[in-house]
Amino acid sequence: MEITPGISVSLVDLPLDMDGYHDFFGIWLVRDEERKRNTIVDVGPTSTASILIEELYELGVKKLDYILLTHIHLDHSGGLAELLRAFPSARVSVHPKGKPHLLNPERLWESSLQVIPEMALAYGEPSPVDDDCFVPEETPVPGITAVDTPGHAPHHRSFFYGTHEGQVLFAGEAASTFTRLDHLVPGEDEGRYMLRPASPPRFYIETALHSIEKLKGIDASLLCYAHFGYTKQVRKMLNEAGDQIRLWRKLFGEFLDTKGYTHETQVGMDELLGFVIERDPWLADFSLLPPDVRSREMGFMLSSAAGFLGAVLEERKV
Repeated sequence: MEITPGISVSLVDLPLDMDGYHDFFGIWLVRDEERKRNTIVDVGPTSTASILIEELYELGVKKLDYILLTHIHLDHSGGLAELLRAFPSARVSVHPKGKPHLLNPERLWESSLQVIPEMALAYGEPSPVDDDCFVPEETPVPGITAVDTPGHAPHHRSFFYGTHEGQVLFAGEAASTFTRLDHLVPGEDEGRYMLRPASPPRFYIETALHSIEKLKGIDASLLCYAHFGYTKQVRKMLNEAGDQIRLWRKLFGEFLDTKGYTHETQVGMDELLGFVIERDPWLADFSLLPPDVRSREMGFMLSSAAGFLGAVLEERKV
């Protein structure tokens, strides 16, 4: 997709060898002839690193200049060491809180095995990288603005890439996850989509909303999601991401009040999620998803619901 003469953006899909894990891990490649550089946003898990490297070669990328990491979760940073072996001159931009876990990913791997054991094994164990691969925090990459957007993770960052036609926003998971139905359901209108909050435990609602407001503070002409795809309706979709978070806060509160629940252990997550799906217009087309994708999304929605439930209960203690 050409943004302006000399600057193009390409989406690379990294299918995982699990049912439903296609059109989900999105890696963005920016080819910038004006600045004579190639940049990618996120690298995907370790297990798909060879796919990404091969895709980049097929796209004609012989040299990679920058790797921008929105955060260090295994599905976004796991393949970093493999990418750097293939493109050793690339330099990595990441939040300072995330950098130690890339230098020594042992704790990241162990915690992932505890929290998401099946997915961690599917993603693969990450390898450490050398300290000299990183862009110094005090030396920003020309033409790229990094914005701290905590919420999905405390070390989450989004990136604005400057072009003559406006900024391209790579939001990671700060603006929720985006599913276009026409990518998955034959014959569906390209205007139909689903949104899902990216709110794993521990999640802080006001922090996430503040991050969305920060993204709205810089005009962008294109919004690129980590999961999955893009939209040119940037302001609309950022507004809707915030509106959905506020709706979930309201619905979770209503559910807790109706049931009289005051603690997480009392809550049946399937019942809670069913309550929310029935009342969330951004999930109205959930039943239209192919069974494998629906199963995948249900797993991630349960994680999002768990994070949201903890956040709502925490707010009620104040």
